[in-house]
Amino acid sequence: MVTLQAGDILFTLTRSARKSVGLTVKKDRTVHVRAPFWLSSSEVIRMVSGKASWIRSRQQALEKEQVLPPSGPELNRIKKQAELKFHTIASPWVEHFREQYNVSPKRWTIRNMNTRWGSCSKSTGRITLNLKLFYKPDACIEYIIVHELCHLIHPDHGKNFYALLQRELPDWKVRRKQLKA
Repeated sequence: MVTLQAGDILFTLTRSARKSVGLTVKKDRTVHVRAPFWLSSSEVIRMVSGKASWIRSRQQALEKEQVLPPSGPELNRIKKQAELKFHTIASPWVEHFREQYNVSPKRWTIRNMNTRWGSCSKSTGRITLNLKLFYKPDACIEYIIVHELCHLIHPDHGKNFYALLQRELPDWKVRRKQLKA
């Protein structure tokens, strides 16, 4: 592992037997790059420089991100509030999907996830929502709920999935953008 700089961006570079470059901005806003052994450091620096605007916007987003309290009464209170809020937003959609498509989730879970806002297992019928959604606007929560309900019908992100999402929530792209802001 070595520390390098691309313009004003400081990053750690880890080399491994991989085929592509991986770039990650961690929660502490540090930048980490994984690259194949054969790729020169100057090429890695050029690639990081090309992603500078994305890196800065990701660092700014992380700066604004709400941090969940550690385990304890406060976190339990937030989980209970989130459960109620998510249930209120999801209920009409669950009923709609049941009536319209004959599908409904068998189980809902809420947990702290690091890389996703939600997930759906078509085989078990379980939809999981990220607890951090609690801090997002209701329109964003609704987008994730509808997105995951669509996965009960189309488990992948193919054209049929997006056609269904578009039909059910025509402004989903605006909501997704708001979620990422």
